Amino acid sequence: MSSKSSFALSSCLRTSNRLLFGRLYLAKLPLSRSIAQKPMHSPFDKMYTTTSRSYERAVTLLNSLQTNASHLEALKKSGNVMNQRSLAEMEHFVHRIGYKVPDLNKLNVIHVAGTKGKGSTSAICEAIARRLELRNASCQKRLKTGLFTSPHLIEVRERIRIDGKPIEKDLFTKYFFDVWEALENTKDLPRDPSYPSFPAYFRYLTLLSLHTFISENVDIVLFEVGMGGQYDSTNIISKPVVCGITSLGLDHIPLLGRSLEDIAWHKAGILKPGVPAFTVPQPPSAMAVIEQRAKELKASSLTLTPPLSHEKASQLSMSGAYQRVNASLAVALMEAWVDQMRKSGVEILSTEDAMREGLHTAAWPGRAQKYVAKQCPNVIWYLDGAHTGESMNVCVEWFQEELSKARQSGNEEEKQRWDDVTLIFTLTKARDISTLLSPLAEFHNSVHPFKKIIFTTQDPYTPGSEKWKNRTDQVNYTVDRKEVEKVLKQLKDEWEKLNNCDTTGGGRTAPTDLVELCPSIDDAVQSVIDSGSRTVLVTGSLYLIGGLLGVLEAEVV
Repeated sequence: MSSKSSFALSSCLRTSNRLLFGRLYLAKLPLSRSIAQKPMHSPFDKMYTTTSRSYERAVTLLNSLQTNASHLEALKKSGNVMNQRSLAEMEHFVHRIGYKVPDLNKLNVIHVAGTKGKGSTSAICEAIARRLELRNASCQKRLKTGLFTSPHLIEVRERIRIDGKPIEKDLFTKYFFDVWEALENTKDLPRDPSYPSFPAYFRYLTLLSLHTFISENVDIVLFEVGMGGQYDSTNIISKPVVCGITSLGLDHIPLLGRSLEDIAWHKAGILKPGVPAFTVPQPPSAMAVIEQRAKELKASSLTLTPPLSHEKASQLSMSGAYQRVNASLAVALMEAWVDQMRKSGVEILSTEDAMREGLHTAAWPGRAQKYVAKQCPNVIWYLDGAHTGESMNVCVEWFQEELSKARQSGNEEEKQRWDDVTLIFTLTKARDISTLLSPLAEFHNSVHPFKKIIFTTQDPYTPGSEKWKNRTDQVNYTVDRKEVEKVLKQLKDEWEKLNNCDTTGGGRTAPTDLVELCPSIDDAVQSVIDSGSRTVLVTGSLYLIGGLLGVLEAEVV
């Protein structure tokens, strides 16, 4: 029986040895101690007392690993040379927290890369997987799933999910300090002098997710790539069960390259020898690179996923035509995963029911999402974290569909709701302002005018204010504070340029007085409430979506 099948079957047993899996290997490392053991003579000793082992303290320590804005800028200008040694560094860190790289393959991973839709695709896969059943001689149970995605919207624990739910704060805290102490205990071991003693923010979260999933005995893990693929920390998985590549587009250009071919090369870097791979329709130049990379990396196959059948498309709960593309890939990946597991001797049941129920119940916050908050129940917030030209086109298409539904509903109240539509928008410095604003300006001028356009920062609240005190999950050191006001002015200038705002207004143009600059998301929300607007499109950045949901006191889901 293969290691994969024995792992999956052992999950029925829940033995104490399995629960100690992450600690057994650490004991073999020279000069190291168990990750459950408190470090000795460490400057961090004071952090590990019972009182300081809190979720808030864990998040504060995690935030200290963020790459600051100036270093990130230097990395972009360097052509990302540092990134090329990331996997060697990750292997080093994996060993230091008590694992070996082959151990990770027992997680039965589906690895997903891409520019657009990789989070949604992973979420749909997870929703299907959670409804599959595993059977052996001793038991029959539903699969226990793990899901690792980025970024988070409200709280960082959203990135690591068990059975579709963010792990609880106490569990996040426990496993966070397991990893932190293991790294602290082993930081003086001999290593390549170029390796840092602690991993950066995303790499740490990758390590934390792996430790969590192994400790929690999950049967399958959906692993979403953070950025690119070839040098991404998630590519430490050497033998996934199946790999998927979602729709590609231009994004993270300073780090991944200026052409679709460059992007495709990085994304296809997750393909592995003997592992089947799937992708969706891509631009011809990108598809050619993916095909070439599949040969170079010796993938067992590369399959272009067909469109969803009419029956399956009708079952999908997620809004937007593009989600049907993501769902087609998710279905193909799950079918391949089940097939591979059965070949290894694992009995998987309920596949058709799982597909139907998974498609029907899958949800992914911040993407084509309609949200109503308790404190302002008359406002519908249309949320989409689109941050590339292609995804913004899709966002506008979805918003236009919602407008059409309202116009055709025959409900006068629904129609009136669209009389005063507000746009809230921001982006990160690296994005192309014109590319992202153009589809919104076209909608404004040709389809339906915005009555108010709000450009805001990505700060939930004004930095340093009282409201910031308990918002450690949304601290972002990668933002250059000096650039914030400059970006707001650039947004305003570009909007006016796209809408010919050198006039006094009139027609479907946007006079300057319709544009408002807000120093925080909280200020933008208050402006909406004060204006009486009942329909608000919020887009341009997932950080904006997360900040808004935090300000509106949304539940962490």
